Amino acid sequence: MARSSVPTSPASQPSAATPRRRAARRRIDDEHRQLGELLRKLGHSHDLTCVDALLSELHVLLLRHFEGEEGEHGLHAIVSEGASHRIPNLQHLFDEHRRIVAQVEALRTATAAALAGPVNQVVDGITSLVDTLRRHEAEEERLFREAFYTDLGGRSS
Repeated sequence: MARSSVPTSPASQPSAATPRRRAARRRIDDEHRQLGELLRKLGHSHDLTCVDALLSELHVLLLRHFEGEEGEHGLHAIVSEGASHRIPNLQHLFDEHRRIVAQVEALRTATAAALAGPVNQVVDGITSLVDTLRRHEAEEERLFREAFYTDLGGRSS
C-alpha cells in the first residue's frame, strides 16, 4: 500500500523530545517508587525521631520531584505535547503540590516541637529514672555485700 503524500500533523510525527520524554517518565517513575517506599515507612513508624528523619527525607524528595514534574521536561511538557486538553487537570495537580509541601512542612514543625517539648520531657524522664534505678540497685548491692560479708562475716544460719 502506498503512503499518502499528505503531510502528517506535528503530533503524529515522532518528536525529537521522545528520548527526553522517556527519560523524564523513567525519572518520575523512579521517584514515585522512592515516594512509595518512604510513605510505607512513614505510615508504619511510631518513633518520632524516625518520623522526623523520614519527613525530612520526604520533604527533600518532594521538592525535587515536584520541580521535575513541573519543569521544562516534566509532566507539563509531556501532557501539552500529547494531550493539551488535560492541562487544567495537570494544573490542579501542580496546585496540590504546594499544599502537599506545606502539609509536610507543618508536620515537620509539629514533630520538631514534640521532640523538643513533651517527647523530650519523656525521654529525659526515662533517662533520669534509669539513672536513679541503676544507682539505687548499686547502692542496695553495696549495702547487701557490706552487711553480709563484712558485718556478718558471710555466716549462714
